[in-house]
Amino acid sequence: MPLRSHRKGHLVDVPVHDMVLRIAGAEHMYEEIRATAMQFWEQLQAYVLRHPAFQTSKRPLSVPEDAPPVVRQMARLSGMAGVGPMFTFRGALTEYVGQAVAKQMTEVNVSCGGDHYVITRNRARLRVYVRGARDPALSVVIKPELGPHGIYTAAGESRFSDEGADGLVVVAQSCILADAAAARATAILSKPQSFRVALGFLQTLRGVHGAVVIRGPNIGVAGALELAA
Repeated sequence: MPLRSHRKGHLVDVPVHDMVLRIAGAEHMYEEIRATAMQFWEQLQAYVLRHPAFQTSKRPLSVPEDAPPVVRQMARLSGMAGVGPMFTFRGALTEYVGQAVAKQMTEVNVSCGGDHYVITRNRARLRVYVRGARDPALSVVIKPELGPHGIYTAAGESRFSDEGADGLVVVAQSCILADAAAARATAILSKPQSFRVALGFLQTLRGVHGAVVIRGPNIGVAGALELAA
């Protein structure tokens, strides 16, 4: 979904197997984006064929130094959050494409389902929809001084169980880390009396700028996240 800022661009949808990438203002890059996304897919699939545990493990895994860089990054950041690397798959795809787009564009807004990779030169707002919020939408304020933003939101085709929360938004330095943090927070929230525990985890995880957790009438904010209507 587009940034609410002075710069507006058309959205281009790029299908990648059963997912759709949505990129703002990059119509001229359609073929390049498609090729980049498929390159990511093929690298990961080739690695998983040789190391099937990478796809199935729910716990952190170490990978060899000769693994593809994106595989090493998925393993490292998922390990920081204490979850398996494939919980970060969609965020990794979004970020991989976003970094490629950033080589040609100074402002980047790439999304895939509930994941967003954003770079902006000016303060902007990204509207995110969370089930259970009193207002049907919240806006996360994007601060350019923090660099690239990786944002996970439970809106759309979430691949995590949402039984423990009505809404979850995580804003981090990386989409991969945002996904990993969301996966761990969701696991925590599935347990009784875990609302504050989940917020405490999100508050202390290095690289996470902030998060919002919604459960029934309770809304908790972790970190220095700035929200707007």
